[in-house]
Amino acid sequence: MLRRRVYGAVSVFLFLCALAGLALIVLFSGVIGALTAPDGDVVGYGCALGGAALCLFFSPDVILHEGGHILAGLCTGMRFPVVRIGRMEISRSGVRLCSAADAAGETGIVPHGGGNMRARLFVTTLGGALFPLLYGTVVLALLCTLPLSPILLFFALLVPFSLCNGLTALLPAELAAGRTDGGVLLGILRMDADTDASIRVLTAQGILYRGSYADIPRALLDDAPVVREDSRAFKALLFLRYEYCKFHGNADGAERAYQRLCSLDSLTEEERGFLQKEKNPVQKTEFPDV
Repeated sequence: MLRRRVYGAVSVFLFLCALAGLALIVLFSGVIGALTAPDGDVVGYGCALGGAALCLFFSPDVILHEGGHILAGLCTGMRFPVVRIGRMEISRSGVRLCSAADAAGETGIVPHGGGNMRARLFVTTLGGALFPLLYGTVVLALLCTLPLSPILLFFALLVPFSLCNGLTALLPAELAAGRTDGGVLLGILRMDADTDASIRVLTAQGILYRGSYADIPRALLDDAPVVREDSRAFKALLFLRYEYCKFHGNADGAERAYQRLCSLDSLTEEERGFLQKEKNPVQKTEFPDV
């Protein structure tokens, strides 16, 4: 993994390269194209420049990035309960504004079935970086081969930051918001503890999509490697162990998992609300005698 300072320095360099590339496209394709175009096309070039400037305000590179995750995930049997772009969160319940987060975007994944999870996670993660790079490469190739037009200029103006997003995402680093796509890919290749735990969580979720806790092997949850408490996989495993013990009537195991969950500082309001309901004797599921 890259150190945060190194990651930050490379990210700034790529961002400056994107700014330079945008300036070159505006100068040589936008301004010169407008000056040499017939009178009827001048307005079109102006609209292309204005439209691209407006789109850049809404971070189309992030949209392409998250869209890449979704397309790759759909090809590998994933579903997406929530997608967040900036402060906008899209889920089955609708669109809402959430509190500001460290990451520019995030896509939640839940698998259909629990097989081949390592390969499916690799492809889904890689799609987020490859899609902006593919977009940028194709549009630049069209810009070099086709006659310039306002619509082509519009898409070309989105290329520099799309390429910057794709390359930055491939940098392996551990940030405050979590691992970059490059960090996740490196973890999958090395199969470190955090990745192992995450794959176990996804496998269990995939099994639950078509089955129940009776179909989950006990070793899948109990033999997970030790990971940091601030890891998302750690919290997800605890919730799965809690529900698994409840399902199988293991009151002691469920109580231990419950108490451990209550001690975590990283719980969301929704998760704390769930645990509070579980604590309520009226709503809490009683364990059967075994």
